[in-house]
Amino acid sequence: MSERVHNILQISTGAELGGAERVLLDVVRTLDRRRFRVHVLVPRFGRLAEALRAAGIPTLIAEYWGRGHRLGRYSSWREYARALLSLPQVGGQIRAIARRANEMSVAVIHAHGIKAQMFSVGLAPLVRARIIWHVHDFLRHRRFWRIFQTLARLVPDLLIVPSHAVAREFPRWENVRIIPNGVDLEEFAPSSPRRAAGSRRVGMIGALAPWKGHFVFLQAAERVSRVLPDVEFLIVGDEIYDTTGHRGFRQAVEREVARRGLSSRVHFTGFCADIVPILQKLDVVVHCSLEPEPFGRVLVEAMACGVPVVAARGGATEEIVRDGESGLLVPPGDAECLAEAILTLLRDPSQLAEMGRSARAQAECAFDLREQVRRIEELYESLLA
Repeated sequence: MSERVHNILQISTGAELGGAERVLLDVVRTLDRRRFRVHVLVPRFGRLAEALRAAGIPTLIAEYWGRGHRLGRYSSWREYARALLSLPQVGGQIRAIARRANEMSVAVIHAHGIKAQMFSVGLAPLVRARIIWHVHDFLRHRRFWRIFQTLARLVPDLLIVPSHAVAREFPRWENVRIIPNGVDLEEFAPSSPRRAAGSRRVGMIGALAPWKGHFVFLQAAERVSRVLPDVEFLIVGDEIYDTTGHRGFRQAVEREVARRGLSSRVHFTGFCADIVPILQKLDVVVHCSLEPEPFGRVLVEAMACGVPVVAARGGATEEIVRDGESGLLVPPGDAECLAEAILTLLRDPSQLAEMGRSARAQAECAFDLREQVRRIEELYESLLA
């Protein structure tokens, strides 16, 4: 193994701390600094840049996509067309970042998310680095899938995906590597001792976005409250995306809470940089996405803290949660089944405790951050050998 220190440029699509950004942050903080010197390019200053700088990671802030940074899954063709006005700015950023990458002798460009990957397409002919695309989402249903698919065959040396579910979008591709996301098992750990008996708490954790299923959660909360009126429900997270279609969703959820008469039972925590203390106070974590999950990091975080999960089937969820062992799986969008699963766990403290122990054991076995990073380091070394 080479003793040379390799410069790695990580490019983030997002500036806040969503799932993909937390994966990037965990990886760069854990990489062996004796072998890899990491730099991160972010599109603007935000929570990700704050966390990177607090960890001592060199961070470059550049609005590399101009107007295009607001494009997302809900954007119209007209918005895509307007974003083309930023192409001169994007071209200038590509040349500037390429010069800097070559001056730093960047060996690997590791791009997280679609915008970062499309930016790396422009960098590719101008740099001497190998390129990795880290695909954190399902893309086949996106309107640009065929373009992405073509470029993914031509530009990156390797694609990393977090689950078999995402890998199925790239059947028989030789350059795809499945590396499940992990968490720091020392940071995400069960509370000791387990919290005292009292009000039972059920939490939903994640960005406030339409596809995450908050309305289904509230329907289930209303049903559970009729049977167990002492249960407290937490909605943990906030609007972190400024792409089209995401702003204003929190207000819609707050109105639904009031409409259902749940204001005394449902509490919003807002964004939490450190969710471990919250997880350690929960009895059940609910994950009820309306669309299949490419991974579902919060599931692993909850399991590592010894908290059973109730999750919607689909995507990678069934790769993470063992139904009846580390949690319960329900049909997506089915509030009645979701409520019944929550009640099943809350009514049986012994089953709840046993599932919590199984969840922690599974996280230790399959979702250790150190193993994730070790496999990424091996990919870097294989590309640079």
